[in-house]
Amino acid sequence: MDDLKKGMSVKEITGLPSEYSYLDSKRVTFLQERFAGAQALVVLDGGKATPKPVGELKNGQEVCALIALPPALGWDDITEEDLAFFKGQGFHEFKVKPLPSGDEKKPGAVPEKPPAVTTPGEAARLERVTDAKVFLEQVGHAEESRESSAKRVEDMFNEGRADRHATEPAMEAVEDILNRDLSHAMSAVAGLKASDQTYTHCVDMAVIFHEATAAIIASTGQGKSAKVNRSTLAAGFMHDIGKSRVPREILDSTARFGPDSREMKLIRSHVTEGAQILSDAGSDNAMINVAHFHHVKKDTSLANSYPAVEFDEVMPLTRLAAIVDVYQALIGKRSYKRNWVPGNAVRYLKSLRGTEFDEAMMDKFLEVMGLYPVGSLVSLSTGDKAFVVDIKDRPLEKPVVVVTENAQGETFTTHPLIDLAATPDISIAEVVDHYEHYGDDPDTAFRIFVSLNVI
Repeated sequence: MDDLKKGMSVKEITGLPSEYSYLDSKRVTFLQERFAGAQALVVLDGGKATPKPVGELKNGQEVCALIALPPALGWDDITEEDLAFFKGQGFHEFKVKPLPSGDEKKPGAVPEKPPAVTTPGEAARLERVTDAKVFLEQVGHAEESRESSAKRVEDMFNEGRADRHATEPAMEAVEDILNRDLSHAMSAVAGLKASDQTYTHCVDMAVIFHEATAAIIASTGQGKSAKVNRSTLAAGFMHDIGKSRVPREILDSTARFGPDSREMKLIRSHVTEGAQILSDAGSDNAMINVAHFHHVKKDTSLANSYPAVEFDEVMPLTRLAAIVDVYQALIGKRSYKRNWVPGNAVRYLKSLRGTEFDEAMMDKFLEVMGLYPVGSLVSLSTGDKAFVVDIKDRPLEKPVVVVTENAQGETFTTHPLIDLAATPDISIAEVVDHYEHYGDDPDTAFRIFVSLNVI
């Protein structure tokens, strides 16, 4: 690339970046539009490269070179814009017809061609690749923030057990998450890594609740509000603060208590205890309502609905918190049950729409989380496995995914990004349980996710 000069004639592009080792539909479309009339060297089984017309390329093929570039492409006299295009695409080796003098042609000797332009679809894909890389880096940092936040929640509970109720530890965590803009990344961590009961549950519930609330507010056209961001995160952190008055041996137990047992009655008391603690601390009504009524079901006659109140007393914000609370409980670690992966948890929650959960808030929750929340491992219609990396502003069934392995179970060293909303020939076939798929170590999916080499 460094030896390529303006005015040279490019005949072949022989050095392609790694994303050409596994063509997705966007890459195929880009090649067919930008290199019409050229030939591609396609690597077949056994490593033999065979020339094929670019127009015949298919998903999943490996291309090692672009040859027989026709004059119509205009690269018999390349410009500065062409050089920028080649560099931007990651092309790094070329077969050229050099300048007769070995120097660049003088400016103005030959009329310059119009600049080469990356296709709009390719530009959008490259932007998504960049966004995905930034997000994955944030997820790596978010794990540490999740652990430190859980420690602050534990400190808050310990103070409460000593009858010194203080919300400062939780508010410190809130400020840290807001200042570093980590709630979205921490939400992904929640689905990829099992939690350790109450303290991490509060953190995970808080960041997911905050993300959902912020997205719902944004959908109404309202701008971001620092006050709302702070209050929803705080409400999530402290929704279970009443559990600080539940004996620790009961709270940390992995046993399943009967519905009428002394232990279950003490656990259920956390909602009235929490409301009292927050009321005494001068917290706002919304935060108190979340703590008091996040276990109230739409059908208040259900055995798992408490305390006994009319559903009208449950604020809309609390109705959303109730959904998030159960969602996190499903994906969080409990010794008496298996973890649910996010996609399966969402499907189960949908089945409770209108009975346990408010219909309008369930619909809003699904719009925010998607059918396949970020971090979900899915199987595509091609048989490939992929992680969901983005669900914003797209059909629920069409997230942005990054492919990690093929249908034969072979893992990739570079991971192609596919925008399913722009790829009608590829769809999600099913949710994959990443705990089962990756075996005994529950953190394997997280480690793979943050190590994705997106192309």
